[in-house]
Amino acid sequence: MKVLKDIEGVEDQLVYEIMYFSPIEVGDERYINQLYFQTDIYSRTWPQTMVDRMNAQLEQLKHCELGILSFDDNFKRKHREAVLFHCKMALAYLDSRQARIAMKLCEVVLPATRSSEPRIQTDPEADFDFLRVVSLSVMACAARRVKFYQKAVDALAEAKTICLSGGEQTRAHPLMTSLTLLNLSAVLGDIDHDEHGLRWGLEALAMMYNLFSTMELDKTVQAYYFVLACHNAALLNVKLGRWADAAELVDEGIEFTKVLEEAHCHDDGLRRKLIAIGAQAKQVPEGFLVEAVNAANGWGEERGVWNLSFWDFSIGEIREEIRVLEQTMTLKQIIIEHADDDRRYAPETEDWELNRFIMAVVQCQSLELITISGIDFDPRKVWRRIKKRGFLETSWYASALNFANILEDARKPEVGQYQQLLKNLNHFSKKLVITLVILGNETGGVDLSENGINLTSVSAIVNTLRFPERPERTLHVKEVVLRGNDLDLSSAKELARTWDPIPGTPWPVEDLLLGDDDDFAGHEDQLAMRKDNSPGVTSLDVSHNQKIGDQGFEALVNGVSKFSKFRILKADSIGLTPAGCLQMEALAMTRLFCLCLSNNAILSEGTQAVCKAMVRCHRLKTLQLDNCGIDLAGATALSELVRGHMSLQEISLAHNKLRDQGTIAFCTGASDSPCLQSVNLCYNEIFSDTAAEAVGDMMRNCETLVELILSGNHLHATAPPQIGSAIEHSHILTMQLEDMGFTADSIDDFLDHGAAETQDLQVMVLNNNPVGDEGLTIIAECLSIGLTDLSISNCSLTHESQATLLNLVSLSPNLRSLDLSNNHLGPTGCSDMVDWMTQNDKESFSLRTLELSGCALGDDGFLQLVPVLGSLNYLGLRNNGITSGGLTEVMAASQMVKLQTLDLEGNDIGEPGVHALTERFQQEHKRSLWNPKQLTSMIDVVILKNNKIIPSLAASTEAFLKIHNPLMTVVW
Repeated sequence: MKVLKDIEGVEDQLVYEIMYFSPIEVGDERYINQLYFQTDIYSRTWPQTMVDRMNAQLEQLKHCELGILSFDDNFKRKHREAVLFHCKMALAYLDSRQARIAMKLCEVVLPATRSSEPRIQTDPEADFDFLRVVSLSVMACAARRVKFYQKAVDALAEAKTICLSGGEQTRAHPLMTSLTLLNLSAVLGDIDHDEHGLRWGLEALAMMYNLFSTMELDKTVQAYYFVLACHNAALLNVKLGRWADAAELVDEGIEFTKVLEEAHCHDDGLRRKLIAIGAQAKQVPEGFLVEAVNAANGWGEERGVWNLSFWDFSIGEIREEIRVLEQTMTLKQIIIEHADDDRRYAPETEDWELNRFIMAVVQCQSLELITISGIDFDPRKVWRRIKKRGFLETSWYASALNFANILEDARKPEVGQYQQLLKNLNHFSKKLVITLVILGNETGGVDLSENGINLTSVSAIVNTLRFPERPERTLHVKEVVLRGNDLDLSSAKELARTWDPIPGTPWPVEDLLLGDDDDFAGHEDQLAMRKDNSPGVTSLDVSHNQKIGDQGFEALVNGVSKFSKFRILKADSIGLTPAGCLQMEALAMTRLFCLCLSNNAILSEGTQAVCKAMVRCHRLKTLQLDNCGIDLAGATALSELVRGHMSLQEISLAHNKLRDQGTIAFCTGASDSPCLQSVNLCYNEIFSDTAAEAVGDMMRNCETLVELILSGNHLHATAPPQIGSAIEHSHILTMQLEDMGFTADSIDDFLDHGAAETQDLQVMVLNNNPVGDEGLTIIAECLSIGLTDLSISNCSLTHESQATLLNLVSLSPNLRSLDLSNNHLGPTGCSDMVDWMTQNDKESFSLRTLELSGCALGDDGFLQLVPVLGSLNYLGLRNNGITSGGLTEVMAASQMVKLQTLDLEGNDIGEPGVHALTERFQQEHKRSLWNPKQLTSMIDVVILKNNKIIPSLAASTEAFLKIHNPLMTVVW
């Protein structure tokens, strides 16, 4: 390395001379000497004249020893200059790659550096020790160049002895001493005396640290010497197999090269040599370590971006990536595109290291984006889906998108949604994403449904959930959803390991204080004494994994039973049979409040086992057993369960085989339930009057029951009044009576010919019942006052119901949602209702959601709805034959539009309609920017699926909206 002669610390002549004979060139003197001795007179020629001069000087020294000449200051100065010049000449030959000549020149000068007279040898001004150390050092370098290693060792050993003689009182300069020890260490390494060489190399490094803490010397010079010493010591540690020490020295040396980089000084390839040594010490490819160093410091061509796609993610590589992420202040993005799924090391070790890697990713302050197999994640908001920017968004238009991004950031979900996100990834990429979304979690849980997750991925999930470390700002995952994956018995057994206790780690406070009936509330002393740490997952959904089977379910039950805070288990459609239900009593050790086992052939035998176990689950609130093949025997067991259980509030038995006798048996027990709130008995082949009477008795006697679902049970003609007459004597708020074959007459019977009036019933669902216009009239007369939600889809209504609809909306002050879809209302079916809503203030009625899909409205019907577009939140107009002309007319109308969602899916809208929509709301958006206080029209979401819109039109419109109306979302 070459530095200027006027740098700090070189004004001391001795320091200058020491540095001259080191790898640092101070000023131009050394270069000029090299050029001089490369001329034709000296090049590859023995410099006899110079040798004669040195011999003459040596004769004068002998005369001084004999007293013939005076040993005065003039002689001392002349002798010192002659010896140093001769050494510089030897060094010039060495720099010119003429090492043999240099070595012989040093042999000539060595006698001039020692005197037989003590008074001359110890004279401080003559400084014979310094001259001899310089001569020996140059000779050693020359001997090393021609591989005369023993000669070099002997020379440096003598130089070391001179430097260290006298202990602390030595006259040798500390810089000279440290450089001598460094040279000796390097030569000892050449002859494989590595242990001995390392000792002196570390001694030299320590001496430099002590020296430079007090010595005023330019920072670049200090850094260069440090790099030399670190390189030497690291190399020797590698040869000795001391990988950790070598890696530490390499990292330290690379840090010092930063000083040289900042000062624009050449490091003579030392950084690359350090990287080569570090690659061996850290057991990573050299090219990888080059990228790691560049990524850590913002060097290289792709500053701020580190593409890890071409590396194996070996343990050594992962550890180096972690070190980079912990140190970097410049890295902005990491890219991982892995196609190779052939892993070559233990999965447990890999998972542990990947967890540490993701921890570093999430905690890295400078990192803004991590891309895994084409999926972009924000390390600080992993739940947020990042859409890749188009061309317009990366140009000057991008500034207009900031507000939309802020809005998106604010909508954090309750559970992170990652369904099908990992479906097409290989196992390693899945591991990375799974680890990222769990360790970076800021929501209540993670939904990994339909991602093809199998045993390999489950192991990653479990190991990550059990990982003891976690970034401070993140949350423990409480809910895990694995619906529709590839889980089998082995996967279930591995997943059950999630709840194995982790000894020796404090239990997280949020786990202990989970639930309003916590045993530790108010007992902080017990909380402090608790030492076992159990994982925090309190909710598990493994539904639609048919391969789990009985043994897999048993393993999961045994697993969750180890965690007393466990609350929710959903295992619908997992291949469960009666045999798998026999071990469920272990769930009594948890705080289970929701159990879902629907779509499993557990039959009545399994249901009895479930009921036996649930009796002991005193906090159980929800039990779902849909489509489980339950008949009378199972219904009897369920009857006893609901009769005596003190917390069960919701039970669902849809699509079973209760039939009339089973229904009677169940309702008998449910009538005496102290807390039952919701019962689902849909599609259970209920027909008879006695079964309907039992249902009615349950409605009257169970004072807590507020929801009843009886859809799909086609009652006998005389049975409906048994249920309808109980409505006004019950506390029912919601009734779902879909597909029960009700007609106008049977609905009249059901409502007891108008006598079954009630103000309590809020939600009525009568879809797929051919009640017709007359039936709607009866419903409106009996139930209109208290209704908040009415759904009468596909009920054979026509335009003749317009007067009834007017009465329904005007006489139902609480009606918020009305579903009239799939009825042939035509363009005028809602005209009276719309006119009334237009004439009255928005606050005079509650209707905010109107579903009119499949009602044959056409363009005329859509246009008639314009006056109410300012009062509704949702308007559904799917499959109504609406064209671009109709949408254009609606957009051209000078009426206020204030919709959250407008659903126009399945119509005939094309390019003109899209243009009319975008032009209208572009103008509205401009107006709001000029005058924010002015009330303007707006639609948050417009759904245009399955219309006559080509992909290129959708893409161009999407780009236009992002710039000119970023608050509107269009679903194509």
